[in-house]
Amino acid sequence: MLWEVERLLNECEELPQVLIMENVPQVHGEKFLHDFTLWLRFLESKGYHNFWDDLNAKNYGVAQNRDRTFCVSFLDDVVFNFPKPIPLEKTIKDYLEDNVDEKFYINSDKAKQLIDKLIVDGTLPTNERTNERTNERTNERTAIDLSTNEPGQITVANCISARTDRGISARRAEGSGVCELQQDRTDGC
Repeated sequence: MLWEVERLLNECEELPQVLIMENVPQVHGEKFLHDFTLWLRFLESKGYHNFWDDLNAKNYGVAQNRDRTFCVSFLDDVVFNFPKPIPLEKTIKDYLEDNVDEKFYINSDKAKQLIDKLIVDGTLPTNERTNERTNERTNERTAIDLSTNEPGQITVANCISARTDRGISARRAEGSGVCELQQDRTDGC
């Protein structure tokens, strides 16, 4: 995207007074350092003064460990300092709602319909010997991507990664879900 911004800046009759870039810290890592340096030099050739630093959301009052590189570029010769960190006073629980609308849940009937559809179209195989919708050998859980109009089985859940040790690890995504298929219960998600 940096090179697309370069193209746009080259086409501008009047340059923006301030540019703000946010990216992953790898943007100035060993693999991309040359390109990042070329980017900064390009901005300097346009008259910009660049200030960049890596900032983590958890150091600015957000209950999330998220490193990002920020670059702020000014046409004017200004003095700029990134904000100083502030204490983290929130936890993720502070952001969660106590009452969640029913539309965000999959009821048992809908879950059963989805599982049956996935079995019929071959996306979710059954155990032929027992006709159970589970993998007895590895006791694996099945993740179903619900974010599209055509849900399907995926190897890792977008919202959580269900492990055989019954632990979970965080994943990012909206509109996804996980169905755990057990021998004695096949209609719950």
